[in-house]
Amino acid sequence: MKYHTTLVINVTFLFSYICPLAKTEVYTAIADLGQLLDTDREIIKALENYLAIEQERITNVRWLKEQFEKVYKTANQDEESFLTNPINAFLLVKRLSEDWQTTNRIIEAATSKVMVQNVSYSGLLFPDREDLSGAATALLRLQDTYLLETSQLARGEIEGAKSRSLEFTAGDCFQLGYQAVALEDYKRAIQWLEEALDRLEREELKSANKPSILEFLAHCAFKLNNVKHAIKITRQLLAIAPTHPRAHDNLLHYESVLNTKGDTAFSEEDYDDYSAYYSEYEESDEHDSHSLRALKRALIPAFDNYEKLCRGEHIRSYLEESRLKCRYTTNNNNYLLLQPVKQEILSLDPFICMFHDVISDKDIELFKQIALPLLERATVTNPKSGVLETATYRVSKSAWLKDVVHPRIAHASQVVKDITGLETSTAEELHIINYGIGGHYEPHYDFKKKGEADGFAHLGTGNRIATWIYYLSDVDAGGATVFPKVGVSVKPRKGSAAFWYNLRQNGEGDLNTIHAACPVLSGSKWAPFSEESNPTDSDDQAIGIESIHTD
Repeated sequence: MKYHTTLVINVTFLFSYICPLAKTEVYTAIADLGQLLDTDREIIKALENYLAIEQERITNVRWLKEQFEKVYKTANQDEESFLTNPINAFLLVKRLSEDWQTTNRIIEAATSKVMVQNVSYSGLLFPDREDLSGAATALLRLQDTYLLETSQLARGEIEGAKSRSLEFTAGDCFQLGYQAVALEDYKRAIQWLEEALDRLEREELKSANKPSILEFLAHCAFKLNNVKHAIKITRQLLAIAPTHPRAHDNLLHYESVLNTKGDTAFSEEDYDDYSAYYSEYEESDEHDSHSLRALKRALIPAFDNYEKLCRGEHIRSYLEESRLKCRYTTNNNNYLLLQPVKQEILSLDPFICMFHDVISDKDIELFKQIALPLLERATVTNPKSGVLETATYRVSKSAWLKDVVHPRIAHASQVVKDITGLETSTAEELHIINYGIGGHYEPHYDFKKKGEADGFAHLGTGNRIATWIYYLSDVDAGGATVFPKVGVSVKPRKGSAAFWYNLRQNGEGDLNTIHAACPVLSGSKWAPFSEESNPTDSDDQAIGIESIHTD
């Protein structure tokens, strides 16, 4: 949107240049009175200019109000479904951060600005720039993992979403392009910036700045070694914005690089449409070898399988699956004789299974209610220092609940003991996790590997023998727990639990148990973890780009 941010209209100053500074006593002569008509003419012009500026300001504010209303009215139809739709969630964050700041700037000179200040300082929760960046990154993560088309997302279309999605403005698309540039994902940035340009042309009231879009497009072309196209876009930019503060210097730099490289910078073809260039090099990592995703593919075991499993692709042979069974079991526990547990075997080596209908809806709601005020950003353990820290490869909030907090929490621990036969006296506290917009946890182990720092050695406990995950919610789309080395995908099912052994019988960690929590595409995922044998804070030996572990 082309916003006016300097609308401090001081009426006295506006008209001072046409107001006399000395007494002229015009009433004393008809000749002098004639000059007042000139004054009247200038006042009319000044008022017309003032009204034009005010009208544009009001038009902009009215448009912004409509954007806020779209979010609120859509959410009122079904609040839970609205908030669990990542497109809507991103737009809610953007409206209440960047767009709200823009609104404040536009009306800062208006007589009603005190009313807006009252909203800003009334103790209401407003997201900040970090929230906006995180929401945009989450949406880009969903797009990469689930291979979602840019135009599809911009139209508000997400498969599996229960609520109606809002559609993006050009400004919303630009925000995602900007974030992709910050992540050095230049191919993805080009897609969003081109979508922003396309939508900008169709908008009556512009929500983005075309020169800014062109500047970023040129930057992306340059980063992808298409220097000629970067020059072409920059010249287009200068044609519509000759006084752009950076375009001239950028053009000189691009031309200098092109002259240095000669004809090696894709000079064999001057692409008229950058999307053609993008399409040709889409399948190659040649120009993307230093991107975050390229590093993950190279350094994280089975990362490609992780994404395939998240998308629901079948990578395991039917022969392997033919040996798997579903059954009722008591695990030789007398307490389960009258009501055996439903067990679904998902893998024999490593042993992975699901137990169904092992937690009641009443307990589920109780656990959520207890955990909600205690939720904090989930952390991982730095494998070198042993220090707990947040990481981009783990995005969720969690709370730790001791058995003494409520009898039903102790009962949940007892259920784990009865079904698995493992001792829970040295198990971790119940770890309640809630995943937010695109919430995920990339491939990691639930045990400490040799040579890694143990942030909880002072507790005197050993490695995790096994992991048990209660699922407290169904998930509309995404959010599966996947094991990329063995091709197992566990879809969250409310009231069920996943279980597997992390260690082999000799006490060594089983590298085939590397697993991940897929990004939540639509819905809300709640999952309490219970890890046997090691009462620590660490579902954290993660394999992420900040902490690379290889076999």
